[in-house]
Amino acid sequence: MMSKILKDGTVLSFDKATHSIKVLPRASILIVDDRITAIEDNSSDLPAPPETEVINVAGKIVSPSFVNTHVHMWQSVYRTLGPNVILSQYFSWVSQYSEAANAAFTPDDVYISSLEGYIEGLNGGVTSYVEHAHNNWSALVMRSGYRAAVDGGARVWWCYDIAPRLDFSVDEQWDIYDTIVQKVSSRVLPGLSLDGLGSSILNGDGTGLDFIREKTAKLNLQALSMHHLGGPWPQGNTSPTRVCAENDLHSTGLPIIFSHAPFLTKSDMQILRQHDLFVSITPESECHYGHGQNTGHLISDQACLGVDTTWTFSGDMLSQARLWLQLVRLRNYTKTLDAGLLPNANPMAVEQAFLLATRQGGRALRRDDIGVITVGAKADLVVFNGDGPNMLGWSDPVAAVILHAHPGDVEHVLVDGEWRKRDFQLVNLSQPWEELRSQFVEAARRIQPQLATPPPLRDRLWGVGEFGDVECASTLRQ
Repeated sequence: MMSKILKDGTVLSFDKATHSIKVLPRASILIVDDRITAIEDNSSDLPAPPETEVINVAGKIVSPSFVNTHVHMWQSVYRTLGPNVILSQYFSWVSQYSEAANAAFTPDDVYISSLEGYIEGLNGGVTSYVEHAHNNWSALVMRSGYRAAVDGGARVWWCYDIAPRLDFSVDEQWDIYDTIVQKVSSRVLPGLSLDGLGSSILNGDGTGLDFIREKTAKLNLQALSMHHLGGPWPQGNTSPTRVCAENDLHSTGLPIIFSHAPFLTKSDMQILRQHDLFVSITPESECHYGHGQNTGHLISDQACLGVDTTWTFSGDMLSQARLWLQLVRLRNYTKTLDAGLLPNANPMAVEQAFLLATRQGGRALRRDDIGVITVGAKADLVVFNGDGPNMLGWSDPVAAVILHAHPGDVEHVLVDGEWRKRDFQLVNLSQPWEELRSQFVEAARRIQPQLATPPPLRDRLWGVGEFGDVECASTLRQ
């Protein structure tokens, strides 16, 4: 691979001493193979190999790429199907447990739906994903989801959700997983999601720890992920307290990400900090579906951001960082206002939202070389043009990215030093965009009518969770 220099850009580097962004107003970055090997104010000082490609990024913002720590890509083809869906409808309607959804998707549908989801993210500068892969109802759809992760061009921690199925046994799933992860991909890393296994292995007797150690040794697992809700939601075995204090899964040394986690207890938060584990907050999903998010603002030091479902809203991380920033601000302002006082400070700085979408994702995965621009880091980079009407006139590059940018401002994207978007065009796709587009649209037009009507809510969620009335807003005068 030809070495590259990104020359004379405004670089959002990471200062390891202060754990903050250090803006370099005019700096150049040398990329050799998949790594950043030098950063200099003067590009002529870079020890560039012969025939290095030089890309002039003067006047542009060079950012670390974004890390999406929770997503289900196989569902992308549902796009716009559920503008008003709530979480309790989702499970029996369009989830992996929906018989109608299982029947609607062919393996090719799972592939093209997942592939397009990764490409949407790359278009907006998202280059790393924790994929909670619950496309687990047949061998072919399992393989198709994995193949899409390999072909997508991003960096993926593919955390497959092993779950008992009548026609696809747990043993069969393990055998296939063992087979597919042997096909080594430098960018698709094996992991596990524990939703389907949690009730059988997380029972406090050491079974879970032994089980995960055995699978880690065999499969070279790189991460564990699981959904956790808490609060009024029916309880499972996936709280940080249950997973660690009662089952010692932190002893595996693997990164563990608890997705959503909107109702953390004090014990949960203590566990996260004690063992350096993370929650993936998915702000738009938690607003959209009604998960809630009561405690995320209290655990920013052990939090990162995700998208969850790319079919219900945009798959870019700019939207998530911006929304979470303003939700935290609103919540903390309201505390002061409700006390009859005026706020005397801003509750959350823009830089913190930027770090949640970049550096914190790397931290969650225990990768100091992901989500940062430093010498030795992976060359996963985004170049914002900054000349569009929405960004023009910027002086603070971090504010420009978080508060003003959108995916259309992303001019270049590199993963491992390889172009994935250049001059505003997606490049190096596994197949021509027009072919991919045609297949995706065909699948959407065929699948969505089969799932057009959500089933009615049952009296209780899973026979346990009680429903309550929700106050609805309307433009109609009452």
